[in-house]
Amino acid sequence: MDRFLSLKLRTQMMIMILLMAIGSMGVILYSAERQREADFREAAHLSLSLATAVHNDQNVLLSGAEQLLSTLSYVEAVRKRDAAEVNRILAGLLKKSPQISNLLMIAPDGTIWASAVPMAKPINAAERRYFKAALQSGRFSSGEYTIGKVLSKPALSFGYPILDENGKVQDVAVAAFTLTNYEKLLDSRNLPRNTSLLLLDHKGTVLFSNKPRELVGKQDRPDLFAAMKKEDLGSFSAKDINGIQKVMAYHQVYLKGESEPYMYVRAGIDKEWVDKKSSLPLMANISAMAAIVLLTALMALYISKRAILDKVRALREGTQKISAGDLTVRVNDNVAGGELGELGAAFDSMAQQLSVDIERRKRAEAEALAKGEELDRYFNNSLDLLCIADTSGCFRRLNPAWETALGFPLDRLVGQNFLEMVHPDDVAATADAVAVLERNGEIRSFTNRFLHADGSYRSIEWHSVRPDGNIIFGAARDVTDKILAEEEKLQLERQLLHMQKLESLGVLAGGIAHDFNNILMAIMGNAELALMRIDKDSPAVDNLQKIEQASTRAADLARQMLAYSGKGRFVVGNTDLNRLLQEMLHMLELSVSKSAIVRLDLHPSLLQIEADATQIRQVVMNLVINASEALGDGRGFISIKTLSLKCDRSYLKKAWLDVDVPEGDYVCLEVTDTGCGMDSATRSKIFDPFFTTKFTGRGLGMAATLGIVRGHRGAIIVESEPNQGSCFRVLFPAAGSAAELSEAPCSQENWRGHGTLLLVDDEEAVRCIASEMLQQLGFDLLTASDGRTAIELFSANPGIGVVLLDLTMPQMDGERCLVELQKIRPDVKVVMSSGYTEYEVTQKLRGKQLAGFIQKPYKLSALVEALRPIA
Repeated sequence: MDRFLSLKLRTQMMIMILLMAIGSMGVILYSAERQREADFREAAHLSLSLATAVHNDQNVLLSGAEQLLSTLSYVEAVRKRDAAEVNRILAGLLKKSPQISNLLMIAPDGTIWASAVPMAKPINAAERRYFKAALQSGRFSSGEYTIGKVLSKPALSFGYPILDENGKVQDVAVAAFTLTNYEKLLDSRNLPRNTSLLLLDHKGTVLFSNKPRELVGKQDRPDLFAAMKKEDLGSFSAKDINGIQKVMAYHQVYLKGESEPYMYVRAGIDKEWVDKKSSLPLMANISAMAAIVLLTALMALYISKRAILDKVRALREGTQKISAGDLTVRVNDNVAGGELGELGAAFDSMAQQLSVDIERRKRAEAEALAKGEELDRYFNNSLDLLCIADTSGCFRRLNPAWETALGFPLDRLVGQNFLEMVHPDDVAATADAVAVLERNGEIRSFTNRFLHADGSYRSIEWHSVRPDGNIIFGAARDVTDKILAEEEKLQLERQLLHMQKLESLGVLAGGIAHDFNNILMAIMGNAELALMRIDKDSPAVDNLQKIEQASTRAADLARQMLAYSGKGRFVVGNTDLNRLLQEMLHMLELSVSKSAIVRLDLHPSLLQIEADATQIRQVVMNLVINASEALGDGRGFISIKTLSLKCDRSYLKKAWLDVDVPEGDYVCLEVTDTGCGMDSATRSKIFDPFFTTKFTGRGLGMAATLGIVRGHRGAIIVESEPNQGSCFRVLFPAAGSAAELSEAPCSQENWRGHGTLLLVDDEEAVRCIASEMLQQLGFDLLTASDGRTAIELFSANPGIGVVLLDLTMPQMDGERCLVELQKIRPDVKVVMSSGYTEYEVTQKLRGKQLAGFIQKPYKLSALVEALRPIA
């Protein structure tokens, strides 16, 4: 560059003109290339526009053909296969549809029984693709390139299935197209000469070609056909079948319901047309540029002397005088007009401008001082935490908001290394963030915990920048409350999701237990009747007793499943939890490990609870056995404690699935052990059904415990850490009144019934065994498998005294059947039977005046107890 500037001005101008010419030539060549690319895009656009027009025209044509064939399917003559009449109709339609070459009607065996064009002999089209596709899919289907059997000309046919009243294909209506009409479409468009148009079927067979027409029926080149399969539409440059380089565009044509295109449309424009279109502007531009460069050179020689060289000489002489200190010289007097004249005027005002600049600099320094004071006021009054620190981690300046946030005075924080105040778990991440800040110059969002004066930690969210040097500017906010609120929300969402999962499993468990009870009914009943009828000395007695015992254990399992579902309460009343625990103490000591010591700590004035004592015993037993298993073979203590609590919402938030537990007075059962404890993963699954950490067991104990507690509108709080034991606090709503004990009715083994009894149950096994039991008791028996049959039998037999009615039945359940029976006879005696418990059934049928209830599976003795008071 220095060497260039040392040349004479005229030489520099000539070099610049030459460089300008070279640059202009580059621009022209670049523009020509861009124009050539634009011409290629135009050719591709024209090709794609033609392909799209054919695609759209074909879709309109097929839509009309499908509508025509659909209309034909409703013609009475077509339905009756009146060949003569249908031939006449098809011929008339063919005259009105010049784009269709033929219309056919084909029977399911492939025989063409009607044609718009007369057939010389019977023809079968069973092997045609459009026929087979229409039969298989039951919808409008496409064919492929074929030589028509009626016209003996190339055609593309489409089949439409005609369905009978049963939805089966009665016939296939066919429309055939020769596709020659696209010659007119091509001629009507203003396209370059030698533009080609091809239509191909799904196999690549040419259906239509304008140049040359001899390609019809031949296979397309595999590479060209493969290029059209990549996507629905596109363009590419390649040699066509005749070896001519073309810019091609294609469009796939689909039929509704078909996953592959039935036809491909490809249009092409010769590359030679593009090249000619691009070369003419290039030659014209080059010629014009040569003339301009020559004229510019001549003008530059003339202007350089008159407008530049003479004025520069005068300007140089005036500048030498000014540099010598003569500020009175006026250069502009010798250099008139133009930019050089402006330069002379600038020299004239230099001295005056220097004094103005000095004054302006003083003013700017004063303004900067004022702005600094404003920034200080903003820094000190901002509610955000603002700081200036160095990269070594020391605070250099802090605003007063830090004192409010952390509780330390500012003089204690300034000079402090902030890494010493960061929570130990966040030190490494904070150091990494400082490294990122040094490398990238900014950190937009980073959160760590800072020590507060009271010993706690506050979460601080940072936005820091490092413009240059070792200085860091930071802006932060205390987000502790925001993080705690988000964690609380997340915990609530997790609890709600878990509750929904347990609720769904509870519904499933209740349904399984209900059906299980029906099965056990047949097993237990048959075993009981067999024991009554068999000789007491028979060796089968022992087997029957074992069957009865196994059935009883299975019934206990079903009750556990009902308890988990929250539907397991039987007899609810005021219960003294202290008395219940004292009665169970001996049994609990026998149930736990020999190395475990059980301790009772009972509140002296404990409030009573409204509960089912039997299920509360199960809760206590499950918790104590779980505590014993946590102790393992080692020695340890199991503490059982009762107390009265007044629970507010903050305390109930700790409960397992506490969303529906209200505030108020609660009786607390606390079971604590000194065993192995649980980690967070085990605690989250402890109440899941079938979850167990033991090699044996079903995993239903704690799940049933949760179900019982939920059924009593209570809650469970679990506290446990590995190797630190576990504490289960079960909360039951307190009740005010004392427990009322009811005396159980005395059973009478020899009791006999009389009269007619109607047994209603949809389970055949239950009906069979219950019938035998009722006949054993002496009843005349009528049976019904559903509610409607029961109503008919009850209406036809006025002597029916008692109805033993199943609650859960299809079509008409027990509740609806009970209402209809009471309409017929309001004083009818109905004993309801169900696999669910009496509590659930009586709540469901409240106000329906039941005579009694018996829970499945039941024995003969339970049947006597239910029927004796009313039969």
